[in-house]
Amino acid sequence: MDFRLPAVLTVDEGLNTARYPTLKGIMAAKKKPLEVKPVQLNEPKVTVKKMELPPERSAGKIIGEGAAAVPELVRLLQMEAKVI
Repeated sequence: MDFRLPAVLTVDEGLNTARYPTLKGIMAAKKKPLEVKPVQLNEPKVTVKKMELPPERSAGKIIGEGAAAVPELVRLLQMEAKVI
């Protein structure tokens, strides 16, 4: 079996334009009967055991402003955060 994807993808020009209902369609929808079914609830599959707020985070650091703060920022990222 050969399952290859098509080499060309085409899209219609009006793909993302809104389609508004016509007056004829609105009037026909009013006459159509609406079927109402009772709700059938199944057993819950998920139970909530505990809910609590996340722990508070520590306040952020202000290490400087502009280009003068770059060396300190790099040092903190290397030494404290160990991301560089």
